[in-house]
Amino acid sequence: MSLALVVACAGAPDPPAALSTPQLDLALPLRGVADHAYDPAVVLLAVAGQPLCTGTLLEEDVVITARRCIEILQTDAACPAGQPLDERDLDTVHVLVGDDVASAVDRAQGRAVVLPPGDALCGQDLALLLLDAPIDDIAPVALSPTGAAQGDHVRTSAYGAGAKLVRDHVPVTDASPRELALAQAPCVGLSGGAVIDEATGALVGVVSRGGPTCDSPGGWEIATRTDAFFPLVEQAMRLGTMSHAAHMAKEKKGPVDQGASCDRGAQCAAGACVDYGGAQYCSRLCDPTDRCPSTTRCMTSAQSTAVCVAE
Repeated sequence: MSLALVVACAGAPDPPAALSTPQLDLALPLRGVADHAYDPAVVLLAVAGQPLCTGTLLEEDVVITARRCIEILQTDAACPAGQPLDERDLDTVHVLVGDDVASAVDRAQGRAVVLPPGDALCGQDLALLLLDAPIDDIAPVALSPTGAAQGDHVRTSAYGAGAKLVRDHVPVTDASPRELALAQAPCVGLSGGAVIDEATGALVGVVSRGGPTCDSPGGWEIATRTDAFFPLVEQAMRLGTMSHAAHMAKEKKGPVDQGASCDRGAQCAAGACVDYGGAQYCSRLCDPTDRCPSTTRCMTSAQSTAVCVAE
């Protein structure tokens, strides 16, 4: 009782120095977390019952994916200027819906495909698969008219390791007229993954290739820009006779799990777990040109890395 009286008279003590500075656990390379119902329009492509690639619904009967998922490469999956491509039997390409590979539901199969001209993959590793049945209970993703630029940040969603995985606030390190370079290693093994503008929810790219390994902090992935192929997309939309013009895209800002409880960075979509103000939660990194979401501010952590902290 006497100790309580002393504290009350002295006023509230200053917080320990360790608690006045955010503590940060950062997961590098960024491996992603399970994408539970966050991107339902991101679908699984399977051939002969085996998971092959990721695709994204642009309309109820049009899926955009990587060209290497629709045609058979006669050499390795790297990106030479051009290489022989064999047509895949489209009725063997099935579209499955769900967050886990084991429980994904078969909803449609390919009936036609729209491809860029020629055999080159570099800069045009993209295909539009027309389906034999509509998937009309999922809102399609809108296509961004402007794409992404160097310095922007995106969310990626793709199947790998038996589940759909999402990685958030991924930096765009370079941009050419037809491709985007992303600062993430290919931890998700299936091509065709969605590259989504984190602010608008619109599609800006389709993952083509990457390297060297998931364990590399300097890993990279290359995505084909979707805005560079608007005429091809419009052609596919016209051929998709069951298509509608919904283009419903949910607005997303910040990491998908911003504020979610965590113990370490690997549990967070943007790889950043903050310990500050008596709470541990998922957040993201920041800098003067990369502002934090509302209700958070950019602070330098004890690890000398700036991170978004709840106000």
